[in-house]
Amino acid sequence: EIRVPMYAPKLHSVLTYSSSPDQPLLGVPIREGTLWHLSAQDRFESVNFSLYVNGFAFSTADGLEAAVSLSPFSLVRNCRFQSGECAKLKSFKVSLLEPDPCCYFAVRSTDDREAEEERSEWVLGLSHTILLITDSLLPSRRVLCDPLPGVPATSRRLIAGYLIHRDDSDTVSVVYCELQAPMGVSASFTVYENEGCVHALMRIPIYEHSVCCDVVGINCSCFVVDSHQFASQSPSERKLWLRALSNVKVKLQNKASEPTADEIWHY
Repeated sequence: EIRVPMYAPKLHSVLTYSSSPDQPLLGVPIREGTLWHLSAQDRFESVNFSLYVNGFAFSTADGLEAAVSLSPFSLVRNCRFQSGECAKLKSFKVSLLEPDPCCYFAVRSTDDREAEEERSEWVLGLSHTILLITDSLLPSRRVLCDPLPGVPATSRRLIAGYLIHRDDSDTVSVVYCELQAPMGVSASFTVYENEGCVHALMRIPIYEHSVCCDVVGINCSCFVVDSHQFASQSPSERKLWLRALSNVKVKLQNKASEPTADEIWHY
């Protein structure tokens, strides 16, 4: 079992962490090998690539080195170049934080199937590292649907649980989120400090035309609620949040009447 040590939080009200890509890499490499890196001169060059539990490092034959720490909002995807020598490589890209620039890497082999398998191994390893980082920041709590006794503000709860919120390009926070049943023309996606649901940090109104979608990436657990980016503990948990948000939007689009307490319970 690989454990990723948690970084010290920066604030006391909520757990806030640095997501800067220049943090030190932890431990020893969990995988090493040779890959091809797309350089600033738009050409692929051979590099020694090392994958760590919180990021990766690579070095060129002439001694240039780079190290990158990943965050819960980093993405890894397969990609393909349409022409030239690059089109013969099995490529993938690592995005540190959208919409920041990507790092492009590739596998080269005379055997097409062998190259495809090796690329898949690297991509899965990187995506697993990102999920490990996400899991290390989130507390072990189940997603809940029942309101909290004695907390009237949660009486219209549909789903609630801990998520990671992208605050800015260098900071993420662990927050407790709750989607509430529609009232009138909107529903509420409320962000709290913690599961006690006493202090609301913000309320994001959900309208029928609100943007609620996933983020494309291998084994990605990130999703978007309007201008806010969140990461859940797993891709399956992300699917649960997005399904609940979609159901709420359908109710709003169909101008459904406000649900009763019994209907909320059956949601």
